Parts: sequence; structure tokens; C-alpha cells
Amino acid sequence: MPKVYVLAYEDCYAGSLANPQDLYLVANSHWREQYKRQEGVFEWQVLSEDGAPVRTASGLRVAVDGALVDLDEGSIIVLPAMNYPGGKAFSHKLLAMSAIVSWLSRQYANGCIICAHCTSSFVLAETGLLSGLTATTSWWLAEQFGQRYPDIELRAGELVVDEKRLITGGANGAEMVTALILVERYMGKAVASLCAKTLLVDTNLTQQTPYLILPRQKEHSDALVLSAQDHLEKNLTSPFSLDALAMQCHVSSRTLMRRFKEAVGDTPNSYLQNLRIEAAKKLLESTGMSSEQIMRRIGYADISSFNRLFQRKTGLTPRSYRQKFS
Repeated sequence: MPKVYVLAYEDCYAGSLANPQDLYLVANSHWREQYKRQEGVFEWQVLSEDGAPVRTASGLRVAVDGALVDLDEGSIIVLPAMNYPGGKAFSHKLLAMSAIVSWLSRQYANGCIICAHCTSSFVLAETGLLSGLTATTSWWLAEQFGQRYPDIELRAGELVVDEKRLITGGANGAEMVTALILVERYMGKAVASLCAKTLLVDTNLTQQTPYLILPRQKEHSDALVLSAQDHLEKNLTSPFSLDALAMQCHVSSRTLMRRFKEAVGDTPNSYLQNLRIEAAKKLLESTGMSSEQIMRRIGYADISSFNRLFQRKTGLTPRSYRQKFS
């Protein structure tokens, strides 16, 4: 059985650090009960860069078992998520983790498996190991991840992406699902299923898409585009016309389309659809309005088109979305 090494570092989340260890502990218990064997169980250690204790994002001080060392082939490395301090500060934190990034690259070359999720997917991406491969991260960091690592195929809607020796997960909490993948890989489906039931891990949750809040993408400085975005938000139910929107902004349609794409990364029409779907989600969550009533309220006239668009954007039908979130 491969040994598990959990990497502790400043401002990581305490739960993200401890939860996989708890799951492996439960897996060992079920393994012994199922197969009456003491051998073949998971063992783990907590490491920090220099072997010193670390303070988690919540202020919990965590002692570790040692400093970073070269690991045996097949060892499992778990990267907990870290607190997100904002764009520029986050970039500085990633740069400050260069020693950890280099260590991860060496261990992967030695044949290790690396598990990361949420913000720690960025740490793994910094190694370059994910270049040309697929990965995921927390849905609300998807745009930043895609911009920073354009050579990685981002599957932001998926909760976990398994590239065999590189496993990435979505929002904080996905560490339990990534751990279950490895329990199943080494102990079988029966033990993994027992762990999921014992710890109430929802293995049917495979997508982040239903939780995704479609971005309004206003973190730019183009006054023209901001004006167009405000107009679309205030006229949500009006029929879309690029020419009319361009006239409202006193520019040509071509100029508006070009600058909108540069600033937002999307077309005005697609941006309006995102606004409408977000409005529909709020109405499904907070009212008893029918899908037909909601469809008309947000500016659509064809129920089939609305249902298809809603499912494409959220991964759920309007009815399923209401059942899940209302």
C-alpha cells in the first residue's frame, strides 16, 4: 500500500488538511473488518517545507512529522486548499511557494501521485505537470485558472478530474472525493462505498455546474463595455439586438463586439443569456412560479429553448434545479 504524505503550509485550510487523513483512517477500519487483515492499510505523515509547525487559515497551529524529503515511487501526496486572499496577493503566494512547486515536480518524476483541489490546483499547475492535460478547480476560480494556465484543458464543471497520477478537484470539500478515488483504487469498491456511507460523502455529486454562479465579468476598465453591461442588466427581458445596443453606446456594432470580447471574453448576447439564467435560478430558488412563468419573466418565449439553455448552463433541468436548491 502506498504511503500518504499530506503537505501542510501556511494559510491552508484545516479541514482540507485533516479530512483525507480521517477518510484513510476509516478506510483502514473497514479494510480490516472486511478482510480480517492488519497489513495492506494506508499509512500517512504530515510534512511541511522545513519541518516546522504551520498555522492554518483559521489560526489553528498544526505540528508536522517532518520536512520535505524525496519519496518512494507510488507515494500519494495530498495538497490541501489554501485561503484565497485576492488576485494579486494570491499570485504572490504562488510565487512564494517555488520550493514546494519544485519538490512536487521531483516527486512526480519519482513516480508519486499528487492530489490537489480548489486553490491548491493552482499550486499543482505551477509545476507545469498539467500542461496538455485536463484539470479542474473551484468553479469561482475557473476564469483566473484559465487565464493563468491556457495550456491546461480546464473542466470547471466537473468536481474531480482523474489523470491517474495527477488528480484535481473542485471547491473545498472535494478532497474527500479525491481520497475515495484512491481508496477504491487500492482497496476496492466495497471499502470505498463503506467509507462514503460512514462519512456521508455524496458520491453522486460529480458536477460543480449546478452550483456555478455565471460571472458578470466586470473587473475591467473599459467604460464603454461597462455601459453596455449595465444596459443589458437593466433591460434583461428586452429582445437582444447588437445594432440597437451599439447605437445606445454610440459606437458601431463591430467596435462594440470587439471591445466586449476583449474585456469580458464573451459576446454581448451570450452575456445576456448568462444574466437571464442567473435570474431564472433565483426565481426557481425563491418562488413557486412555473417554468413557463419564469421563462416569460426573463425574456424568453419558447419553453423548449429555455429548458435546453438552462440545462446547458447548469447541468440540471429547471425542475431538478428547484428540487435541489429551493
